[in-house]
This record gives sequence, C-alpha cells and structure tokens, in this order.
Amino acid sequence: MQTFSNMQRSLSRQNPVAAIALFLLFCIYSALASIYPILPPLLGVLFFYFVKCFDSNRLSLFLYILAFLVVYEANYGYLTLSVLVYFLLLYYLLVPSLKKIFKCKICITFIHVFVVYIGFWLYTIVLNTVFWLPMPKIDLYVAFYIFVEFLVISLL
Repeated sequence: MQTFSNMQRSLSRQNPVAAIALFLLFCIYSALASIYPILPPLLGVLFFYFVKCFDSNRLSLFLYILAFLVVYEANYGYLTLSVLVYFLLLYYLLVPSLKKIFKCKICITFIHVFVVYIGFWLYTIVLNTVFWLPMPKIDLYVAFYIFVEFLVISLL
C-alpha cells in the first residue's frame, strides 16, 4: 500500500490541470464568440501571450498558444497555421522596432492590438488573393474588439 502513497498529485504543481481547464474554457468562449459577434475573439490577447512566450523562451506556453491558435482558425475559417505565421512575422519584424521607438508599455500594447487586427485583415487579403479565395470583410466590431482587448491586456 505504501507504493501508491507517493503517487498523489502535489498541490503546488497544478499547472497542467490549469492549462487544460483554460484550454477548454477558451474552446467554449471561442465557440460562443463565433456565434455572438459582440464577444471579441481574443486575438490580441493571444498575441500578447505569444510575445511573452517568445521573450521568456517557454516551449510549454508556446504549445498552449499554438493549440489556442488552431482552435481560433478552425472557428473562424482561416487557413491552418496562417495566424501563427502572421504572429511570427509581427514578432520578428514589428516588435523589436516598437521596443526601440516607444518606452511606454501602454502605447506598445495599443499598437500591438491595433496591428494584430488591422494587419491580420490585410494579411488575410493577401493570402486570399494568392489562393483565389473570397475576400474577407471588415466591420465596425473590429474597433470594439481593439478597445476591449486593449483594456483586457492592460489589466493583465
């Protein structure tokens, strides 16, 4: 009986359980956000954690974000891993220059969220032109999404 006594889960190491719960909550939220357009899709929040993941070199966080991005792409009908490629382009082309130009973290956060939404729409137009797919449309919800996600990231 003593062999099974050290098989208990440590209360201090709940990260995998919390990550799975967060993933399930994100899947439910993403499904609701695809039904109700007033809910923001949290693309800016995902980019915030993507930058945080690459700055801290954490592979586990990257894998969670990759799973979130695949769910996001599946719900909204984007090409597979197109958001990941876009995030990589932004991280290596835009983020270093923004860190050099601006010292204000709130300004950088707003620019990140703005560029994530508007730039992704332009990036999707380019991809859809290349693959002869129908052009995406943009509406006024995007301005609301930028505002809400800026507030959410500012609170994080």
